[in-house]
Amino acid sequence: MCAPYWAGPQVRAYNGLGGGYGGTAGAVGATRRVALPWPSPQPSFNPHALGLDFGSRYVKLVYGKAGGGLGRRKLDSLIFHRDYLVKGGGGLAVDWERLGLPQPRSLVVSGYGKNLLKEHFPTITEIRAHFLGARQQTGLEDFVLLEVGGQDTKVLYVKGGRVFDFLTNDRCAAGTGRYLENMARFLKMPLRQFAGCAADPAEISQTCAIFGESELIGHLLEGVSVARIAAGVNASVARRALAMMRRYPCRTLVFVGGVAQNRAVVQLLRQRSDFQVTVPPFPQFNGALGCYLEAAARLK
Repeated sequence: MCAPYWAGPQVRAYNGLGGGYGGTAGAVGATRRVALPWPSPQPSFNPHALGLDFGSRYVKLVYGKAGGGLGRRKLDSLIFHRDYLVKGGGGLAVDWERLGLPQPRSLVVSGYGKNLLKEHFPTITEIRAHFLGARQQTGLEDFVLLEVGGQDTKVLYVKGGRVFDFLTNDRCAAGTGRYLENMARFLKMPLRQFAGCAADPAEISQTCAIFGESELIGHLLEGVSVARIAAGVNASVARRALAMMRRYPCRTLVFVGGVAQNRAVVQLLRQRSDFQVTVPPFPQFNGALGCYLEAAARLK
């Protein structure tokens, strides 16, 4: 049997949001109040700033609300490109009215699709966006940051409040949210059930999003249970992430990105290492939060 999808203190924060690893689900474009803690010096919420993380699966927005606090939005990336980006006059513009948001005075973009927008809007690297978001959410000055999204994996070594080193795996979708979703679909398991499987994992050596199915077929033919195979897939993602982080001496790990919602991967990271693993609330909005903080700073 597989454990419930959500784990630990994140249960209340995530309950009912669900969705794929690229971002939270719920109604496309739904607006919700952000309940983020601010252990780092609390920023002044600026209603004229907005951060946009253009991911491979979802576009995430974090913005200051006129009444105080932060709002957030999540839209499918293809829908955002088709329905909310307006072409004209040799450029691109966001249809803020259709989004139901006031046009921000300061907008900063990051993410997988930022190259599409870099000629039209200010951008920052994903490294900077996730660093700013994680540092603000945790208040930490020394930590390893692991970000696993729909299409790539990033590891940052933060020392003394600065990015000291980083690694990225963006040449294929191995060990990412896309890989996990493909394997769950192949096993005919709901994603929530799949993401709760951590017990007695079968040995999975292949983390390729395309060719991993053949290894799963071999286990099924040998009579291995679907739950054990799912656990093995989750364990392979944790193992791949730990291999990327092994070079860094810091044992404090901040896990963000859509895959940080996967309870089994979080559990296996803790079981198979001596890292103290922290998952901030709404980890898939971490990059958008970093963009918002950058946008707000540019208004000062």
